Amino acid sequence: MKTKSIYPFLFLVILFTSSCIEHEVIPPPVNTVDLNCYFVGFVNGTQVEFTQNVQGYGSVDVNVEDINPSPTPSKKTYGSKIKSFYYPQAVTVNYGTLEWDAAANSQPTVSMFNDYHQDATLSPISFSDDGLNGIEIEYIDNNGITWLSRETDPGQEATFNILSQASDNTGDYSLFECNFTCKVWRFNAQTSQEESLDITNAKFTSWFKR
Repeated sequence: MKTKSIYPFLFLVILFTSSCIEHEVIPPPVNTVDLNCYFVGFVNGTQVEFTQNVQGYGSVDVNVEDINPSPTPSKKTYGSKIKSFYYPQAVTVNYGTLEWDAAANSQPTVSMFNDYHQDATLSPISFSDDGLNGIEIEYIDNNGITWLSRETDPGQEATFNILSQASDNTGDYSLFECNFTCKVWRFNAQTSQEESLDITNAKFTSWFKR
């Protein structure tokens, strides 16, 4: 009596089944820039510290633009603010001004952006009101009161160090560290007097966004 082998049949079944299996498509890795922030300094002798993801603190960009028709140059002041979702206390570094032709590019190009910040690395930066021609420090205290640095104060100093420059699908960034010592001021409407705070040995680590 003749016996038929079942192996050829099983081979065909396995071949057909494997051809019907959908292979998982693994997306390519997403390049993301690690946007960390940290601030530590002494405000009137008391240490103040903000750390990312602690007590709701994180960094946001607060850029200011002045767009003009060509040939008048457009201007951009870059700002980085470390703030909390839960507390009013915050600190901002404003630094400007990058000039470019908005008729040629709606925004400064990546190379303009990178070169502009690299040029400031490790060089003393002058203080400037509104950050127009240098650095401005804005400090918000526990009561939500805003204090601002002034370009005319003597003895203040600041330096930048660009740690890295990178891009991802959310934008182009300059990650930096800024060290500074300065006074910040506010006008007290109740006393009609100007008041100041000393910020010393401050280190502000964050990022600017193009």
